[in-house]
Amino acid sequence: MAEGKDPANSIWPWSPGYRPSMQPISELYPNVRRSSVISAVDLIKGIGHYAGMKVIDVEGATGLFDTNYEGKAQAAIDALKTDDFVYVHVEAPDEAGHEGNFTLKNRTVEDLDSRLIGPIYEEVSKWNEPVAIAVLPDHPTPCAHRTHTSDPIPFLIYAPGLEADSVTAFDEESCKQGSYGNIEGTEFTKIFLSLR
Repeated sequence: MAEGKDPANSIWPWSPGYRPSMQPISELYPNVRRSSVISAVDLIKGIGHYAGMKVIDVEGATGLFDTNYEGKAQAAIDALKTDDFVYVHVEAPDEAGHEGNFTLKNRTVEDLDSRLIGPIYEEVSKWNEPVAIAVLPDHPTPCAHRTHTSDPIPFLIYAPGLEADSVTAFDEESCKQGSYGNIEGTEFTKIFLSLR
């Protein structure tokens, strides 16, 4: 009110719940002794915390189109020097899908590729210790629907020495022809973490 704004006249609690009981990632996957999560989204940070992961905050990480891709890339590179697993989450393409803005969504995917994934790959490919990289959305958010759908998601796995299949494009239709087929639930994580 001192700033000339209307006074608050109600409180709307949203999504109350109970503290989750989660098994730490290090217990589920014994080869992951140390792990980190990098995200601007509180939900992802919370899940990471409950999974026993170190939460890394990056200045300028917003969860939107203007997020600090370079800062997230550098934080991931730094964390990979000590951690067995680093999860980097970028919300921007999802937000663009919710807005129904294909041009913006396309730009966020290009930024993700050139400003985050590319620099991480360029750096870790020089290391003596091999680093595997997975690229995937957590769910589809098509611009035409402006909400999440339950369609299968495409994914890419890079690991030194891993032979590529015949898929040459990264999109929902092309990846259906991939050598992994349609996997579900924790199968992806088991496959990815077995590459170490």
